[in-house]
Amino acid sequence: MTTVGREQVGAKGERTRRQIIEGALQALGTGGVAATTTRDIAAGAGVRLATLHYHFDSKSALLLAVLEHLIDETTAALREETGDTADIAACIRESLHAGWRYLTLTLDLQIVQYELTLYALRRDDATGLATYQYDAYIKLYQDILQGVAARTGELDAAGCADVARFMLAGIDGLLLQELAKPNKARSSRGIEALIAATQGFASGLANDRKTPKAGTRATRG
Repeated sequence: MTTVGREQVGAKGERTRRQIIEGALQALGTGGVAATTTRDIAAGAGVRLATLHYHFDSKSALLLAVLEHLIDETTAALREETGDTADIAACIRESLHAGWRYLTLTLDLQIVQYELTLYALRRDDATGLATYQYDAYIKLYQDILQGVAARTGELDAAGCADVARFMLAGIDGLLLQELAKPNKARSSRGIEALIAATQGFASGLANDRKTPKAGTRATRG
């Protein structure tokens, strides 16, 4: 087979793999993780069951690929929605607003992602993927914050990581609350409260960074 031929086969295989993942998302959104079979997924993807098993040797392998796909899609969407800001406070506000907009537009996918995360945590061979998910979202917020902090000097890398974890914990809690008991007005107030709390936390870290530690002497210019 020529190089071009091999590339075409590879591209076709990747398209089929993505088609199966998208079919899995559709099936999982309808029936949930426990009730969905590979036969359901193959039907939703419009492929033969044998084709599905050619690309994924088990339901677990496919479900973990779906979770990884969701993580990558969410991360890409949030990076695209978040632009440059003047300072850390503005960065926090824009990032949390952008994150919440995306999450509320994809609530069905978020339910699937929570189910898949729990599925991964219950499997000895897949717990690392749940860790990967957490680390990916922390890194997303941390990178956005560090892009601003590099210009303003407000936070160091450790401070950006602390703020990123605070942001993720807050928005994750608000998302679970919205899924369990939908109330857009309440969630909107919650996001504004989270923004204010995160800005206060970041401001405290920034002040600590500026304040000389006890026992140190300020130097004269």
